[in-house]
Amino acid sequence: MKKTLSSLAVAAAALFAAQAVLAQSPSRADVKKETAEANKAGAIPGTGTGPSANVTPPVSSKSDTPRSDVKKETAAANKAGAIPGTGTGPSANTTPAISSKSDVPRAEVKKETAAANKAGTIPTTEAQMQNPKK
Repeated sequence: MKKTLSSLAVAAAALFAAQAVLAQSPSRADVKKETAEANKAGAIPGTGTGPSANVTPPVSSKSDTPRSDVKKETAAANKAGAIPGTGTGPSANTTPAISSKSDVPRAEVKKETAAANKAGTIPTTEAQMQNPKK
């Protein structure tokens, strides 16, 4: 009985302590005010206002080279494949595409395919095995 009574007293004390901690927490208005002050002071990184150590200074877009010359140089580098990821020219990141052009006429390829199919040398897919054509 004493054990139950003491555990009940501990639980009640914990409940009252939790309420006391919650009562001391700042109000929403206080938190918003503190956040706005910290934002103005630049203490919150990534908000776009105030100085921040996480942001590099902007690069100047002014150049002595005319825009037309820069465009010509960029087009030449792109054509040579020196700019990765543009989709034109060879790139070290991609494998070369397989050409769909062939010197063999289509009719001849169809004959070879039909003969291979008849001989059973073309493997069937799992879908074809599950749903064979009648």
